[in-house]
Formats: sequence, C-alpha cells, structure tokens
Amino acid sequence: MADVRPFRGVRYNTRSAGDLSTLLCPPFDVISEAERERLYAGSPFNVIRLEWGRDEPGDTPGNDWYARAAKLQAEWLASGVLEEDDSASFYVIEETFSFASNDFVRKGLISAVRLEEFDKGVVLPHEFTRPGPKVDRLELMRSAKANYSPLMVLYRDSNSAVASVMQRAMAGDAIADAAPEGLPSMRLWRITDAADIENVTSALADTQLYLADGHHRYETAITYRDEVRETRTVGTDDAVNFRLMTLISVDDPGLLLLGYHRQLEDASDDELARFREYVTGAFDLEDKGPIDPSSAAAFEQSLNDVPQDKVAIGFAGVEPGRLQIGVMRNPAAATDELAASDYTRLHDEVVRSTFSLEREQVVVAFEHNAAAVLRSVSGGAAQVGFVMRAVPIEPFENIVKRGQRLPSKSTYFHPKLHTGAVIQNLEGGL
Repeated sequence: MADVRPFRGVRYNTRSAGDLSTLLCPPFDVISEAERERLYAGSPFNVIRLEWGRDEPGDTPGNDWYARAAKLQAEWLASGVLEEDDSASFYVIEETFSFASNDFVRKGLISAVRLEEFDKGVVLPHEFTRPGPKVDRLELMRSAKANYSPLMVLYRDSNSAVASVMQRAMAGDAIADAAPEGLPSMRLWRITDAADIENVTSALADTQLYLADGHHRYETAITYRDEVRETRTVGTDDAVNFRLMTLISVDDPGLLLLGYHRQLEDASDDELARFREYVTGAFDLEDKGPIDPSSAAAFEQSLNDVPQDKVAIGFAGVEPGRLQIGVMRNPAAATDELAASDYTRLHDEVVRSTFSLEREQVVVAFEHNAAAVLRSVSGGAAQVGFVMRAVPIEPFENIVKRGQRLPSKSTYFHPKLHTGAVIQNLEGGL
C-alpha cells in the first residue's frame, strides 16, 4: 500500500532571496561544471550551493561542500531566505516547455512518500543502479538532513480522483512561479484542505508507483533511513521514513519519454574491428549520410519511423564517418517486452558480441543528447555512437509491473524536475 503524505515544505521566500527564476536548478546528475558556475553566478542563494556545491582548496572530510551546504541551509532558514510552511501540504506543480517545435504542459503532485523496499511491490524500479552517485547523495543527506530534488514517479490515476483535486487547487492563485534558464516555466499551488488531502491519500493508497527518475536517490534514502534507525528511535511518521517525490500520471499529456544514447570509447583496434564486423553481419544498414551533429533530430526521426516490432538502432561510425540505421536481421524470439527492447538487444547481444560485462563498463558511456553523441564521434572522442529510440510507455509499464529492470540508462524523461521548488526537511515529523 502506497503511503503518500502531505508535508511541511521548505520554500524560498522571494522577498528575501529574489526572483525564484534565479534560485532553482536541475538535479545534480545533469549539471555540467560550466552550468554549475553559471548557476553560482546567477544568485548567491541559488540552490546549486545545497544540491551540488563546489569543492574548495583545502577541503577535508567534514570540512567540505557537504558541510558548507548544511551551514548555508541553516543560515538561510535563520535569515528568512528559506521558510518552512506552517502546515502539511501537497503541492501541485505545472511545468510548461517546448520540445521539437511542440509545446507541452506537465502536471505533478509534490508529496512525501513512505520508503519501501522494492520487494514489497509498492515503489517499483525500472533500471539498475551504480554505486558512485549513491555515495555522494548519502554524504549530502548525512550532512544537510534534507532533500532538495524530488524523484520523478509515475502512477495510474484511477477515475481521475487525483487530477480532480489538482484541478481545484489550480483554480486558485499560484503561490510561486518561475522561468529558470534551461528549465521549464513553472507554477506552484498548495493543497491544504483536509478533505482534498484525504481524497488524494485514499486514491493513491492502492496504486503502484513507478520510479521514472531518481533510482540512486531512492536507494540512498533507504540507506540513510536505516542509518538513522541505528542511532535513535524513529517514529512511524518521522520525515526520515519518507522521500520527496513528484507524482505524474502515466496519462499526463506532458509526460515525454526520450531515448538514452550510448557511445563506444577506448576500444582496442582489434575490439573495434570485431565489433564492426558483428554489426555489419547482424544488421541491415541503411546509410543516412555523413556524421553531422546538426542532422541529429532528422536522424532520430528516421529511426523512430522504423516499426516498433523491429529491433532498430542508430549507428554513428560503424562505417567510419557515416550515419546508419540498423535493423536486426534475425533477432532471437523474445518472451516479453524486456527481452524485445532495443536496449536489452544492444547490451545482451550487440555489445556482448565483443565485450565482456566488465569490459563494457569501461568502454560504453551514456549520453542523453543525440547531437552530443554525433559530436563525440565526429570529433574523435568516441569511436561508435548508438542513437536509441525511447521505450514506449505501455511496454515500460508492463516491464516495471512484472518487477523487471531495463539496462541502466534506458529512459530519459524530459525535462528534468526543478530542484529547490519545494525542499523536504528530514528532521522531526512531516
């Protein structure tokens, strides 16, 4: 049973902190160092200082950016830059953005959701994680005792019960609005009415929740909760038992799922020759011209035009300097949507034709932007690029509900959620 709760969110007081548009940032894992510097320069109160601060000369364990984040957070709360809302609330967020010349509106419910181990079947993952990002996020939670970026989580809204409550909230005045550079424009509303809160919690109680973005942060939250339980008695409704999430209906017209691409780097000459020989033999390859980053959108469209019942991968550099769409000639019979996925085929058959699992982890890198993959290959930083189609939502949901997991980095839900719009305090109760 999903335990979805309102909570007392911590939010920016724009009278003290300035325009909210200058205060928000994306989640840490998609911010380049150049982008971090831009965010630092934009406002002395930008949440980047809490979400992913700079390393400084002379930093030592306990005297580093994690410690500075905790100190800054305390200072901002004391000075009124940040304020905790006076009562527990759900928060409705509306995001407006454009992609590929189309306009989208995505709506979400910002909530605190009780942490459950995956085997309970309440919160379901869809991909495997790696240890590195979890170490970093755990250090931040230990120091700052807060969550700044919500996880993106999908659900089915039976009878549109949640949507009805959200629409009522949105009929009133928004409590915040922002148009941050590089992120969607957003508006925010609070749900504080007891009856509306009960309707939401009841409607979601029997709903399975699908992790769309934030697997590492979810697993880290469980680790942190368990650490706290070892040091003190944790009450049932203590905030540490819950994780900040934005819940989005799988039927929301603004939910945009894109492909997540790969590139081959640092393969030996022998490995590269064997890999190219395998691809040439296993795929019918249609030439799409020279590798040109400006053609990425058209190349992706051509790839997406291939029928979904075929295994199709976009290749850059299998034939040096050329873009090709490959359709697998004789794919093995697939027992379910996971086995049939382009991503499973790529890793279990195409990559494994040449590289062991251990070697794959060295030579295969991930990139969510197809043009960036083409730039890497044309510039010599990568040897081969793999442009991938998105996993359709229906197969995605079926895979998740069966408790299966796609290969790592198989989905890219665009755009990323705002960090800092509503912050979760992990001390005390909700």
